[in-house]
Amino acid sequence: MSLHQDLSIPVHERVQNPQCRGWSHKQGVLFVQPPVAVLESLVAIRVHIDACSAENGALRIVPGSHLLGRLATDAQAKVRDASGELVVPVDRGGALLMRPLLLHASSKAAVPDGRRVLHFLFGPRALPLGLRWHTAI
Repeated sequence: MSLHQDLSIPVHERVQNPQCRGWSHKQGVLFVQPPVAVLESLVAIRVHIDACSAENGALRIVPGSHLLGRLATDAQAKVRDASGELVVPVDRGGALLMRPLLLHASSKAAVPDGRRVLHFLFGPRALPLGLRWHTAI
């Protein structure tokens, strides 16, 4: 999988605002690409049901890339070339915290093994621009 940033968030309904773009549906849930300020306020926690090593698809990251905002595709490769990539293995039951704007990708699995991960997204209770979370606890 190629490097990418997580740019979309799950929302309850569509709003008319030019700062909201990239509307899509995934598995019956509406997603939008909100302004960068919203993405910068989020933290994702990946809880690993299975161990994820370099051999079975651990996450690859570009350190510090989350500080550069939303990156165009051609800029992503330049940032990776300048900063390098790290493979982040996580043991079974471990957790990885990351910012959605961090450039990341799953490594290709060389060993056929499970790599189940629960992905939780944390952010402000209230979103701007009339947006509402699809599910909030």
